[in-house]
Amino acid sequence: MKKTPQVTPPSPGSFQVPEGWVLSPHRNTSRYAMEVAYGRHAWRGIYLNDGAGNGYFAPGWNGVRLARNMRVVQRVAGTLTILSLLFFSGWTVKTVLENKEYYRLSAEGVQTQALVQSVSTETSTRHRKNTDRTYTTDTAAVVTYSVGGDSFSGTVEHRSHSKDGYPEPEWRPGESVELYADPAAPEKIVVLSPYLEERTNPVNGSTWFLMIMGLGLSAVPAVIYFVSRSSRRKAEAL
Repeated sequence: MKKTPQVTPPSPGSFQVPEGWVLSPHRNTSRYAMEVAYGRHAWRGIYLNDGAGNGYFAPGWNGVRLARNMRVVQRVAGTLTILSLLFFSGWTVKTVLENKEYYRLSAEGVQTQALVQSVSTETSTRHRKNTDRTYTTDTAAVVTYSVGGDSFSGTVEHRSHSKDGYPEPEWRPGESVELYADPAAPEKIVVLSPYLEERTNPVNGSTWFLMIMGLGLSAVPAVIYFVSRSSRRKAEAL
């Protein structure tokens, strides 16, 4: 773990007030004041401290304005936290509902063989900093199948990822696909999933992964929110 570097205020007699800077009405010798003045702080360059508690602001700045800017950061971070939690909560709920529908059709539906008629694909690439490139292939196949002696058609979809290049389409014309179809509404179909077949609970490893990932990513703006809220109160005393 990296240690926080020590912030050293200027030695007595070496401090000089920059031209145009205004003396703060507050005296402050806190560590926070020294970090803002001389540390690796986001607001460095608008506040200085002579080390004896006398603070000076750049022209046009004061503790109130600094706190106001931090309030903006706080609100943005709070909004991002809420949006992130809502997004991952919605994604998790959607996955659980899809899993419940799968188990309903596997228990109440009809298992049937579908024939792939046509296939369309879309590819995309992601390359985050300091990570390998990820290649994605989205496959959509039009299939025909029969339920109760009647023929139906529908579309099944699949997404594949790889680090070594774009994955091949999941299906090709002429191949067969195992489906579960709802006998009361044959247009409702799901592709047989080996992963879900080995489980019985709609809340499984994949949904737990989504929840943990959502909490982890939401924690980043949440930390910024609380830090900026604390810093806003301290800024008002500079």
